[in-house]
Amino acid sequence: MPGKKSSTDPAAECAQADAPAQAEAAVAQTKTILSTIFDGVRDGILCADVDSKRFTIANKAICRMLGYTCAELLDRGVHDVHPAEDLPQVLAVFDQLVNNEMLQSGEVRMQRKDGSCFPVEVTSTRHELLGHVCAVGVIRDITARKQAEADKTKLENIHQQLQKAESLGRMAGALAHHFNNKLMAVMGNLELAIDDVPRGTALAVLLNNAMQASCTAAEVSQQMLTYLGLEHGKHELLDLAEACRQHLPILLAARPKQVTMQDDLPCPGPVINANAHQMQQVLTNLVVNAWDAIGDRHGSLHLTVSVVAAADVPAAYRRPIGWQPCDPAYACLAVADTGCGIADKDIDKLFDPFFSTKFTGRGLGLPFVLGIMRSHNGAITVESELGRGSIFRVFLPVAAEEVPCALDRMASEREIETGGTVLLVEDDASVRYVASAMLVSCGFVVHAAVDGSQALALFRQHKDAICCVLCNLTMPGMDGWQTIAALRQIAPDIPVVLTSGYDEDSAMVGDHPAWPQVFLSKPYHTKSLRAALNQAMLGKPAKAY
Repeated sequence: MPGKKSSTDPAAECAQADAPAQAEAAVAQTKTILSTIFDGVRDGILCADVDSKRFTIANKAICRMLGYTCAELLDRGVHDVHPAEDLPQVLAVFDQLVNNEMLQSGEVRMQRKDGSCFPVEVTSTRHELLGHVCAVGVIRDITARKQAEADKTKLENIHQQLQKAESLGRMAGALAHHFNNKLMAVMGNLELAIDDVPRGTALAVLLNNAMQASCTAAEVSQQMLTYLGLEHGKHELLDLAEACRQHLPILLAARPKQVTMQDDLPCPGPVINANAHQMQQVLTNLVVNAWDAIGDRHGSLHLTVSVVAAADVPAAYRRPIGWQPCDPAYACLAVADTGCGIADKDIDKLFDPFFSTKFTGRGLGLPFVLGIMRSHNGAITVESELGRGSIFRVFLPVAAEEVPCALDRMASEREIETGGTVLLVEDDASVRYVASAMLVSCGFVVHAAVDGSQALALFRQHKDAICCVLCNLTMPGMDGWQTIAALRQIAPDIPVVLTSGYDEDSAMVGDHPAWPQVFLSKPYHTKSLRAALNQAMLGKPAKAY
């Protein structure tokens, strides 16, 4: 109405006046919260213009990943943070984002400021900012995940190879057992025939040729077991440096003229529990391998023996697969050469049988060394640089005992008097015939049994005359272990030699109530048989191996 003043609410007017300030405060607070979230997430976030591929937004996490400051990163683009070979995949994502709002996560590599690369998982989203189409990527560093996957794959491969080696070992042991039993009959008959034929005759020559071929066949069986680490042989305490020193003259005599050899062999050297002949094979194969690497050029070879702690045994290029140092100290035999070195593509194949960069038929030396290391709980490592040479090192556990003196060895090598009666227990007729003939040639009277039951009957009948038992391991009915236990029930002190076509470590396993004094592997010669009987009848107590 005219002349009437309108009424106002002071509180409402104040609220209206404070509204813009409150809105600004809310916006500021929201920005602070979003900024905190943006820079607080562990994943990296990058925003790039789809057309220019330049970065417009970056959080702290991606800056840390790439090694840039935020200002440095915003002055760069997609081409600066990916290796060249990955760019096509990254640029293809930008092309797809033009028409799609979001893509599934994908894996790609990113490149740090220092040039190093690392794998990431990126989830890309399309957004429009100020009239520009942008690609926003949420980036997760998956280095740890990739390493875990690689480690898992490596462990699975190791497990498969170990299972394969175990399967091959069982097969090789079974084959060797049957093969050696048949060779025993062949070689034994040949040896007996050679002794009865005048030397120099045509027949003697033929028999000797057959014997040589049989010995070579026996070596093939042994080589198969050696590669698989199943051929152990007799272990004794050895000074590794002294064993190398004694074998050096043979190697020096065969050394190529263009190769010089130096050695560093301490006196005394580290003591190991090993087979002396196999240690000579290790040294010979490593040295010959070094000569081959040097070839026709002038070069040098350096042989050293030392002691290293378990922690200092290299892990790189170490075999057998899965081997870990468990003893406090290891004797190390190292052979270094100035040869051609080994290509990276070949270094993992070095210990495969018949792998060689030379010619077909070579390539057994290093596999044999690896097999010997398996049987001695040792390892071999290789360090090589193409064109600069290689260093092969073998590691063997250091023994706690000392090498026995010469007088002790002489005392253990006393000979028994020939004669007496031997109980032979053998189910294979051809082997039984040959072994009987060998025993007779050694001056023994023989009672032969085809199985354990007959052996017990013969032993009860001739117990007072029998001075030793030669018993096969694998037989129908009562096996060798059961037969020995039954015989010891009758005569606890009767000496026993246990024979088998299996190697010693495969045969002498398990928990048994009675043990032989000696194990004799087939095929054996008369000399080996005589030595085994000698050792069994020296009066050494039977014990678990």
